[in-house]
Amino acid sequence: MSPVRRLGSSAELAVATGDHPVAVLDVGAGVVPPSYAALAPEPGELPSAVAFHRRSDHGVPGSAVLGTASGLATLLDDPEVRAWVTGGGNRHLSVPRGTVDMLRDRLDLGRRGGEWDWMWTREEPPPVPGEDEVHVIGPELRGEVERFLDAHSPRTHGQPFARPGQRWVGVRDPADGSLVAVGGSEPSQGGTPTLAGIAVETSRRGRGWGAAVTAHLTRLAVRESGACALGMFADNDAARRVYLRLGFRTGMEWTSRWFDA
Repeated sequence: MSPVRRLGSSAELAVATGDHPVAVLDVGAGVVPPSYAALAPEPGELPSAVAFHRRSDHGVPGSAVLGTASGLATLLDDPEVRAWVTGGGNRHLSVPRGTVDMLRDRLDLGRRGGEWDWMWTREEPPPVPGEDEVHVIGPELRGEVERFLDAHSPRTHGQPFARPGQRWVGVRDPADGSLVAVGGSEPSQGGTPTLAGIAVETSRRGRGWGAAVTAHLTRLAVRESGACALGMFADNDAARRVYLRLGFRTGMEWTSRWFDA
């Protein structure tokens, strides 16, 4: 019997991962079948690894794997799974941090990619000073927000108003009207509002504006959708402290690689 089983729905994916928050909130009902599970050695245990379609935060198709290194090896040693991971327009793969070196014997990985954390919460954050100064930014100000991000957060994955369903907010200096901070939210593949582009004007960092923008967006997301998520570069310890203080939990530590770079 093959050690790999096909999964045909989001419900099967959720069961196979033990309702992992990535499977439920990040990809959720938006997952594109099939997914694949490496069978556990003992009956009744969860699969040792599960691979599924996952779009990048910019909507580019790819895949991701939850599970152990040995389970990941089992999946990628299966010719059908390996062809699925690299075919069908898929351009990237995300795996648990610490397993990427094992992939190089099985896949032709590019150099582009990095380490990042996926975080989530189902709880509204505590009140944050300055949150009442956060206001909505409309699509007519797209250029201003893009210039702000270019200047003060050049690594960001935030793309203001690039896709439907985005919400952008900001804080302005009452004296001259210039932007002090911005942040955005966009539905994930599974429909969960996911934060991106949280940025503060360089000279005003450390004053709580990033926390105010994050709390505002998180509060709206939880009230409207029951959850909020975000992705952050793994080396951004300052941001992590803010997110943990606001109630986010780390759901997954990822390493991502692109096949075409």
